[in-house]
Amino acid sequence: MKDSNSTSAEDRALTAAPRSRRRLILIALAAVILVASVFGGQYGLIPFGLLLAFSADDEEKARRSVTVSLRNLGLAFVMAAVFTWFWLWQVDLEVATIVLVGGALIAMPLALQETAGQAASARTVTITKRSLILSISALVVFVALYSMRGENFTMLTAVCIMLPLVLAASRAWGVRRGRIELGLLRHPLRRDLRPHLVQAFNIWLCCALLGCLLAVGGAHFARVGYSLNTAQFNAVMVAFAAGLVVLAALVVVPRRRVFLATNALVALVSGFLVLQLVQISVPPADAIALDSPLTGEWYVSNAGRSELINGHSPNESNSLDFHRMGANGRTHTGGSGAPLSDYAGFGQPVLSPAEGQIVEVQNDFADTSPGTNGDYANSVVLDIGDDRFVVMGHLEQGSVKVRVGDIVRRGQQLAAVGNTGHTNEPHLHFQIQDTPTGDAMRTYPIVFRNVHITTGGAWPRSDGGELRTGDFVTRR
Repeated sequence: MKDSNSTSAEDRALTAAPRSRRRLILIALAAVILVASVFGGQYGLIPFGLLLAFSADDEEKARRSVTVSLRNLGLAFVMAAVFTWFWLWQVDLEVATIVLVGGALIAMPLALQETAGQAASARTVTITKRSLILSISALVVFVALYSMRGENFTMLTAVCIMLPLVLAASRAWGVRRGRIELGLLRHPLRRDLRPHLVQAFNIWLCCALLGCLLAVGGAHFARVGYSLNTAQFNAVMVAFAAGLVVLAALVVVPRRRVFLATNALVALVSGFLVLQLVQISVPPADAIALDSPLTGEWYVSNAGRSELINGHSPNESNSLDFHRMGANGRTHTGGSGAPLSDYAGFGQPVLSPAEGQIVEVQNDFADTSPGTNGDYANSVVLDIGDDRFVVMGHLEQGSVKVRVGDIVRRGQQLAAVGNTGHTNEPHLHFQIQDTPTGDAMRTYPIVFRNVHITTGGAWPRSDGGELRTGDFVTRR
């Protein structure tokens, strides 16, 4: 007759075998996805990270925790150094390099040593492999999409809409399995619930800052990017706000264990948002005043001194894009295959925003169909003095009315809005740069005089003439 100890050992062996097979299958699938992502793009890092995370032991069942050891501290230092390099140089990296470096960072926690037993089981605040992998995955995907510029709406959607839905489903599943801490609802100040209370304030702060990001125009990309009218865009904003409310409400029904890695991630996001919101809100120190280059009311689809609301590349960080809205509240009257003539902005006059001399003209490139991109854009470059050059791009073929060397006055028509170069639909690209030709080394902030601005965001600010994504501007 077998004793109880031998029976329990056999039971553990029987349950360990399926877990081991499951782990190997998930890791193999993750490896396949990573290889495919080298050729397919950064989005493959999302399923890669999820598969690796769930290949680790279920932290609630295993009650394991990453231990403090020299080996783990060394690995943590390596991860921090690699991530710092990744963050600083991501703009210059090829997609394949981003995927491989990001994949390596996500996989590193698998090499960490864990401890089990009574001490690990009793901890409320803990670090687990799964939570580390999920947190590092989120950071890596953020950096990968951040380097793509203009993908910030995707990240905002993931956090404000997808994350609350996933967490709500997870909480419902956790209630059934007894993994949810309900004491925070009844006795929030109880001594043993203090870690959960600190976690709650950490997440509430992040939700408030995300709400501020929505207020300054963080979701306005959707209006032109998805061709939404006013009612449709308002519905998107309501959905984002509702998602943040759900996310904040879920904080009061947390999991029993507080995971340090995910809370550190939330704190990092909050710090990043604070820096970006301060950058957006303070007045520009070296702004240049110009007239609007357009007549009538125009929608600002891409502007502001933060990557979170301005998707231009780093050397065009102070650039603006202007779209014309029609009576239907959209940029065109047709469907997805609408011709250029259906776009409200196509062919509209482009005016000189200041007195100066024309130093460069491109006028011969053909306009492309909406939804496609050309290699070269028609443009006019105006020298306004002090090594400042105004660039107006994506102009209509054959519309330029000036030549190199011409002296122009404020308000003089220079060309017409077109759809040439890297553009999906007719609009005007506008910037002040430090070189008369070629790519800018630096662009300068712009404030507009003699205009009426209807602000798209609710963030308090002075009427200084600076435009941000979501604003409507009318030349007086």
